[in-house]
Amino acid sequence: MEGSRDRDSLRNMNVPGEIRVEGPSPQRVYQRDAMEQADIPFSLRLSKPAYGNVEVCSVAARSMPAEKAWITLGVIRNMDSFDGVLSGLSTGSHCLQFRIRDGVSEVLIAEAAVEPVFVGDLWILAGQSNMQGCGTLLEVEESMEGVSSFYLDDRWGIAEDPMCWYFEALDPVHWSVPAEKLQEARLKERQTRTRGAGLGISFGKELLRSAGVPVGLIVCAHGGTRMTQWDPAFLEQEGNSLYGSMLRRVKVSGGKVKGCLWYQGESDANPEETPMYAHRMEQFVHRLREDLHEPQLPFIYAQLANFHSWDKQHESCWDFIQHVQIRLEQRLAPCALVPTADATLSDPIHLDATSLKVMGRRFAWQALRIAYGASLPTGPRPSDFEWNVDRTELRVRLTGLNGSLQHVNRVFGFQFKLADQIWEPVEATLSDDRLAVLLRFNQRIPAAAMLQYGAGYYPALNLRDDWGIPLPLFGPVLVP
Repeated sequence: MEGSRDRDSLRNMNVPGEIRVEGPSPQRVYQRDAMEQADIPFSLRLSKPAYGNVEVCSVAARSMPAEKAWITLGVIRNMDSFDGVLSGLSTGSHCLQFRIRDGVSEVLIAEAAVEPVFVGDLWILAGQSNMQGCGTLLEVEESMEGVSSFYLDDRWGIAEDPMCWYFEALDPVHWSVPAEKLQEARLKERQTRTRGAGLGISFGKELLRSAGVPVGLIVCAHGGTRMTQWDPAFLEQEGNSLYGSMLRRVKVSGGKVKGCLWYQGESDANPEETPMYAHRMEQFVHRLREDLHEPQLPFIYAQLANFHSWDKQHESCWDFIQHVQIRLEQRLAPCALVPTADATLSDPIHLDATSLKVMGRRFAWQALRIAYGASLPTGPRPSDFEWNVDRTELRVRLTGLNGSLQHVNRVFGFQFKLADQIWEPVEATLSDDRLAVLLRFNQRIPAAAMLQYGAGYYPALNLRDDWGIPLPLFGPVLVP
């Protein structure tokens, strides 16, 4: 009689109930490990206590085979919750199914499913407005399943532009109104916003297409920000600082990422900030790698593009940062620069949606090269300088070309100066093999000459390789 009463009690307890899954959520991407797998922690929350076996299975998302491989992960004993880990989930898209069955009669007590959940690669998107995205929303990159976004409200979803919604952010560093006015600001922005197309989706789609790996984009960018606002010293402020917010969001995403995309520098192009830009960038990248315990974390960043401004007083600062950016490529390896010299703008300083799509693909090509082991050239880079015997012709050799330089009758963008003289444009043509540029002078040039390519806010340039990738801006450099 006593055993009968116990079984009756269990049957009364194990009537069907609701189950909520915490941890994995639709469109979430988990960073895969070196074995191309990921462990998925989860919590099951039941509407009422239950007693039974906790079972889980993973099948390819959108595919429901007749036979499923259920795995028993444990037993729930008169409890309304269960915490577990689904280990060794392979790279790709999955439907995670959970169920609890009565341990005596094997009757189904509760079940739930989450799909699609991805195992792939996470990339940080950080910097200022050109990473945030300021292209018109009339020309957005189409979304694609397998490219997800971890939005500023800590919600996973399929990546859609705009990805940056500051008033919806969990972290106060992104707010520009008091907390009590956030709801009003959110509603207004949702109703009136016309810009926000960025480069992240085209980046993710190109990686997904080329590497076959789902991509999760961790949105961290904030427009108008200087390097001092990204100072790693503010880490302990967490959501009240940009660096702290970024690290917090990586942590809640699992703590591991594949790499970081960066587009920033416009706000530092002034006499006060420019002299420290190289040091601050190096400090930022080194500390990011240290804090993420990834000393070889791939870091990919854009060079400053054009700027329409009538005020020319800070042009030299713009040039300086562009030159710093090309030099950092070697000093911060594994690191890659994305040239933007051919970008078109949606306003005086922001790239338009069309150019952002192109830049996203260029970021992806660099990621394939330094993070995925693809045998791809860097794109055009200045290599070395060689004078003829009488120093009236300078050969600028290039490396990293995809093929060769596209044919042009006349090369624009080079200028030089001697000592304290003013900068002068240089007559330039391509070499016969289109692997170098020939600069010709009407007099012998002494050893103290300085050379620059692409000076000013909006230079006329026309050097591109066969993939359409432009030569980055550089200089001044001393040509011996």
